[in-house]
Amino acid sequence: MKVRYRDKEFEFKESMSVNKLLKKLSLRKNEVVVIKNDTIVTEDEMLRPGDDVRIIDTVSGG
Repeated sequence: MKVRYRDKEFEFKESMSVNKLLKKLSLRKNEVVVIKNDTIVTEDEMLRPGDDVRIIDTVSGG
């Protein structure tokens, strides 16, 4: 699967959960949104080779 985060691109050949991917990239699930094939997914969603994955930082303010 191809994973894009900020201006970086990663390639993974194995299937894994969103949670595992975030751990591999040292990202916190409450600070990013994961989009698989144009759909927002939760941390228990499985990602597979061939998926197009984007990770976007969440922004909060007050």
